[in-house]
Amino acid sequence: MTKNQFLTDAEEYLGRIHGNTAPSTFDEKRRKLMYYSKILYNLQQQKVISTCNPRKITADDIHAYVTYRRSMGTKDTTIRKDLALIAGLMDYLGNNEMRVYRSIYINKKPKSYTGRLDPLPDSTIDKVYALARTTKSWRILEGCVAIILGCAAGLRPQESKMLSVDSVNYEGDCPSVHVIHVKGEDKWGRERTVPMNDGVGDIFEKYFDMRRKILARRGTVDTGLVFPPKNGRKYVTQQSMSKYKGAVFKALKDEGVAEFSLRDGRRAYGQRMLDRGVPIEYVSHCMGHDSVETTQKYYANYKDRYVLKQVNGILGNVDGRQVAW
Repeated sequence: MTKNQFLTDAEEYLGRIHGNTAPSTFDEKRRKLMYYSKILYNLQQQKVISTCNPRKITADDIHAYVTYRRSMGTKDTTIRKDLALIAGLMDYLGNNEMRVYRSIYINKKPKSYTGRLDPLPDSTIDKVYALARTTKSWRILEGCVAIILGCAAGLRPQESKMLSVDSVNYEGDCPSVHVIHVKGEDKWGRERTVPMNDGVGDIFEKYFDMRRKILARRGTVDTGLVFPPKNGRKYVTQQSMSKYKGAVFKALKDEGVAEFSLRDGRRAYGQRMLDRGVPIEYVSHCMGHDSVETTQKYYANYKDRYVLKQVNGILGNVDGRQVAW
């Protein structure tokens, strides 16, 4: 059997960057490079590419890899992330064919602003909450909680997967979540404590009770994470988080729920707080944004009825006097 040289060189590269990268980021890079190595090895065996040796991969090989990934339905945004990580390995090994590929196959254009993406609809959120309260399935409840951490607490999926049980305070008058592992960790990202909205404390109480029973049944050590990993992993993978969400979508599909992503729940958290009149500065802090401008650009999609109400409140009465439009 032909040796998988990509895997060998990837291990060497990972050994060099270990210690210079945040642990969670390193684990994610390692997982992805192992995944790419399998794809490239199989493509070489099928003679789709000339080699899976990252020292010798050509621009044409990269193009064939991209074509294959697109044929499997992979989004271009994901493929670009693939190439960025593969490029890091190739640069380390002195192979500049990724630059050649980009100059030949990619017609670069300025990145355009496509507008704000829609948040998870209120009707879908309500159905997720109802499902969480009635389901007896661990897999579905796990998926509901993954969604709820986004739409009720504003967490990013990568923040949720590293969240500890002790960081979730679902009791009392001010339920909250303390986010330690944040985007931009050790750079601009800072720990934050955010309010947990929508009165979902009973769902978390149910979830943690079922979680204890599941771990006892498995006979596995409790790592203290909200989403306990399997197979000795430090954290669950992003793919696992998507699968949890997928179980919920499958359960709600017959109720007219459209396909959605975990990120849509986070968008709903920001949008719903703005609609309820929470100042954008507070919303920005709760969402872990580096600046209010980010919140304004991607989340401040005010509803017409909210704008009319607020403007009427400001212009309709000044010093106790009615103001004409």
